[in-house]
Amino acid sequence: MLIYHPAFDAYHCVHRMLVATNTLSELELAKLRILDYYLSFPAEVAHIQLPREYMRIKKVASSIKNEYRGPVNGRMAFRDMELIQNSAARLLAASEVFDPKRLESGIVLRTSKNLPDTLSELKSNSPGSNEAHTEVLNFILDKLGKMQLTGPGGIKQRTGLMEHRYDVI
Repeated sequence: MLIYHPAFDAYHCVHRMLVATNTLSELELAKLRILDYYLSFPAEVAHIQLPREYMRIKKVASSIKNEYRGPVNGRMAFRDMELIQNSAARLLAASEVFDPKRLESGIVLRTSKNLPDTLSELKSNSPGSNEAHTEVLNFILDKLGKMQLTGPGGIKQRTGLMEHRYDVI
């Protein structure tokens, strides 16, 4: 039985990466992958170890449902998305939307190449989309995206999606 999920759709991944880099023009590829995971599964934000100041967003995230189905195991879903995410990033680099040389060193840098506005906007036309959903998506892009990737309190450690114990600090 085949089941569609946008998290494993390469073109949907390209769209999510465009949305993320529209807000954050330069970031680590690993951070972009984590943000992409949470854009795919916004209800999973409730499971991030966040500072006290963001407890409200955890409650909001726990009140929403993932549009399709949530991941059975977050780390496995994140790992399964890696090939698609890397392919999408390379596609955007080949299209000169991302700087190809910087991407080789693990940094995603959005170039000044103009895109149609419809590609850069995060629109959720699903019937389940509401204010809570929009608030969580804005948190992912505005707050989570600005947190450091490595070190104590970094996104890797807070989400548990990637190994962080051996990071060079």
